[in-house]
Amino acid sequence: MIADKIILLNETVLKCFNENDEIKIIKAFTEIGLKVIEADFGFVWLNSSTSKKLELVYKSSNLPFTPHAPREDGRNYNAIKNAIPDFVSETKKTSDAYYVSKYVKSFVIIPLAYKKVIYGTMVFCFREPESFPKEKRTLSVFIGNSLAQAITIHRLVETEKERYKREAILKETETLLQQEKLKTEFIANATHELRTPLAIIKGNVDLALQRKSKVQKPVKTTFKAIDYEIEHLSNIISDLALLTSKGGGSKHRIVYDEVSIKPLIMAVVERCKAIARDKKISITTRSMPDVNIWGDKVYLEKMLTNLIRNSILYGNKNGHTIISARKSNGFINISVADDGIGISKEDLPHVFERFYKADKSHSSYQDSTGLGLAIVKWIAEVHGGEVGVKSTKNRGSIFNVSLPTKKIASS
Repeated sequence: MIADKIILLNETVLKCFNENDEIKIIKAFTEIGLKVIEADFGFVWLNSSTSKKLELVYKSSNLPFTPHAPREDGRNYNAIKNAIPDFVSETKKTSDAYYVSKYVKSFVIIPLAYKKVIYGTMVFCFREPESFPKEKRTLSVFIGNSLAQAITIHRLVETEKERYKREAILKETETLLQQEKLKTEFIANATHELRTPLAIIKGNVDLALQRKSKVQKPVKTTFKAIDYEIEHLSNIISDLALLTSKGGGSKHRIVYDEVSIKPLIMAVVERCKAIARDKKISITTRSMPDVNIWGDKVYLEKMLTNLIRNSILYGNKNGHTIISARKSNGFINISVADDGIGISKEDLPHVFERFYKADKSHSSYQDSTGLGLAIVKWIAEVHGGEVGVKSTKNRGSIFNVSLPTKKIASS
């Protein structure tokens, strides 16, 4: 008789080997345990890998009450402490537990432990008094040990899965980084190789345009178009060279010196007015403190040019660009605001990514390489600062750059 019941329990162990859900394992052992020791209902308390506190994780469907959480000086914790089942053949009626004794005349608390690792307890209840003969006592111990082993195997497997998952993620990350490195090296090499033929082509185009010979007007127009596109390609190559070298030494080529921010901003604004004139966009400067920062004038000028040029490029005709600056807590905060087309919520998180163009439907923005804001972000960061943007579609955008006024340690 007992041998048949042990066979049933072993079959449950085998069934649970491929089970991924720990609660389903506990349910399977609880339900087979009820049959094996002929109990009426049962439930399981379990602790987690991070806490020793017992939590109710499973109860049989016909349990007529909700168990109270075990007291630390109560029977559940004592059963765990003594590492042996606690058999109660007859419950005592108490005022605070009458609702339990009303349904339960006997019960057993089985500790779930394997090799000194405590998982919790399993409680089987009987509606009638139970004397717990030797067979039921032996089976109770066997059930507790089997479930504890099943939980141990499950948690070990899950731990290994997590380890393999982490290793797989790490390996994939390393592969992606290697691929990114190869791409960066390729782009860097390609930009270097492209410079020479472009310079030769441009030189020949310039020569053709400068000659005083009677070059037909359509041919001259074609040459001008070619010259424009060469200039556009040259700008893209310069921007790519700047970005692809960011991991390999551009920072070390930056020449740090004291730069007066006000005259630098004013000089960039003056140059950008020529671009703004075609769209009748007014450029206004406000609140320009005389502050010196530690940085590379050439790169800072490029950063400001990209921001102001963008405000014009994506600004509305007869619109406005407002540039302001203020000093705050060791930083100079520069703001470039426009009342142009703005940026949608979907595009906003991506505007500083390389080659990202927020508005792909406007052909009038073909001059944009999709690299300008990525360069702005990079220049701000190598100077120890940061850049951010606030924008509303069809209402305009405000770009803010924050730069430290003191020399950064890494420079």
